[in-house]
Amino acid sequence: MDNQKKGRFVGEVPLKWFLLLHLSLIVNSLAGTASKLAGQHEFLSFGFIFWYGVMLLITMAFAVAWQQILKHMSLTFAFTNKPVTIIWGLIWGVMIFHETLTWKMLLGSVIILTGIIVGVSDTVDPAGQKETAGPAEEKV
Repeated sequence: MDNQKKGRFVGEVPLKWFLLLHLSLIVNSLAGTASKLAGQHEFLSFGFIFWYGVMLLITMAFAVAWQQILKHMSLTFAFTNKPVTIIWGLIWGVMIFHETLTWKMLLGSVIILTGIIVGVSDTVDPAGQKETAGPAEEKV
């Protein structure tokens, strides 16, 4: 393994920044949980304001972290990882709210994740050259 690839995830992103990306995504997924907790309280009650404030703090912290993380990887790579928050949302629903995980929820999550991965994955043109997926263009 050469020095350029050492410590890198998938050849592009240093492992440290990949892990920080996922940690920030886990924290960001908690914003939805805080929002749901706020919704369980009467509007403008202490509980509502507290959980709404927690949601705002999480969102602001994620915004700062996201900007720092994007300095170390492409936006496309970061966005392909962002849907992991769907999975964390399901986990928080089961663990915190004791929701029942259904096969429809799992199927929907798989469809969303697959669509995003396919939408941003690399494609190979008929000549065998690698190109990034983008808007469909007619080739002559």
